[in-house]
Amino acid sequence: MTEPVSIIILNYNGMQYLKNCISSVLSQSYKDFELIIFDNNSTNGSVEFLKSNFNDSRIRIIESELNLGFAGGSNAALKNCSNDLIVLLNNDTKVEKDWLQYLVGAMNDGKTIASSLVITEGVPQKYYQSNGSVSYLMYNIMNVFENTEDEFYPNGCSLIFRKSEIGEPFDSDYFYYAEDVYLGLKARFMGMKVKFVKESVVYHFGGGSESLSEKKTFYQERNRLLNLYSFFSLGFIIRVLPYIAFNHNLKLLVSIFSKKYSFIGLLKAYFWFYSNIPTIAKKRKPLKKIKAVDEKEIIKLMSSKVFNNESFIEKFINMISYIYSRIAGIKPIEYYHKHKLP
Repeated sequence: MTEPVSIIILNYNGMQYLKNCISSVLSQSYKDFELIIFDNNSTNGSVEFLKSNFNDSRIRIIESELNLGFAGGSNAALKNCSNDLIVLLNNDTKVEKDWLQYLVGAMNDGKTIASSLVITEGVPQKYYQSNGSVSYLMYNIMNVFENTEDEFYPNGCSLIFRKSEIGEPFDSDYFYYAEDVYLGLKARFMGMKVKFVKESVVYHFGGGSESLSEKKTFYQERNRLLNLYSFFSLGFIIRVLPYIAFNHNLKLLVSIFSKKYSFIGLLKAYFWFYSNIPTIAKKRKPLKKIKAVDEKEIIKLMSSKVFNNESFIEKFINMISYIYSRIAGIKPIEYYHKHKLP
């Protein structure tokens, strides 16, 4: 007997990706699933395209009157799912034939969330050699885990969880960006396993297609701060205040002289964050109740690195960061690697 699965695909004006994505899902070797396509109020004829091109009893199309983003849209779509096993899949993907079978197989142990090997267009091959973690400020730090089966949080492009264990996976206020880190932190603090399923292969085509925008910068920066301040103790936050100050000032400076970030987007993110401290305090309360794991066990999987790249200056700053971590009493994953501790 196979266990039925509910697959959620969110769409917002992604009509150019839908044919390849949905066709590959419908061709799965694992057949026991329903496909919930949640349209975030597209304006380019996506819904009409879906209705005209796909006539499969497993498909249900849900049209939202508002664009709820990835976080809110996923939570809303979840309410329409018939099954306990939930898969989230980006619309700008194509999956291999056994993608779903391997994902479902990873859930046998219970108290688990898992994600696929996502091969993203434009990402260098070196970043697939081992999985990454996050820094103290919730930035991705690549090639951290020596065991290629380990990962800190599930890749939001393709992941699986149980509705009965996780409930709503995201905070709807995130809209988009950093919500998969939120889910990983939630699961880890609940004492759940986070698995990487390298046999479950997904090709991701749209990951780098969105251009710089004020809105994108706002959500990226604000949501990273929300992840830090929502989950971690005030003691830890105080110890990483130098990182927060360095990050704010460096990013604002870079945004003036380059197009890497939107200066206005950053200002809006910091203004929202520091003018909504009561809101953040409210977000902390329900998350505190679900915690079954001490935060030291989470921090030991995080990286003290500030930068991913390997230039002399970046290596030097990463070294200083590690030294500061030890002085501040923080034991990141580099400490356990250095001393060969589990």
